[in-house]
Amino acid sequence: MTATVSLTDFQQRVSELFETDDIGRIEFFTSELEDWGVDTEDRLDDSYYGCYPSESDFVENIVDDCYKDVIDSMPVFMQSALDYELMWHQSFQHDFFTIYDRDCGEYYFFNRNF
Repeated sequence: MTATVSLTDFQQRVSELFETDDIGRIEFFTSELEDWGVDTEDRLDDSYYGCYPSESDFVENIVDDCYKDVIDSMPVFMQSALDYELMWHQSFQHDFFTIYDRDCGEYYFFNRNF
């Protein structure tokens, strides 16, 4: 007979976001989020910004969404010189935190200002 684990609504939402039914992984992600003050479904939904393979991919996506016209108007040699990893370290890491998922090798991004 298998014991049934009852999840809180927050844990259930974490399970959905991180696409896992493994209670150990759910507890890990829940603990990480709670350390940042994300302890309700609403806070989780308000702070979540997506899953990306790297910080630089995340920054490139945001910069492209916000400044596409500006970037498109730049000469190609300047476009290719944009350093998204440096942007992460200089600007974005102050407003976002990440949780790295070793199982899928990707980062989940959350806004600190939810």
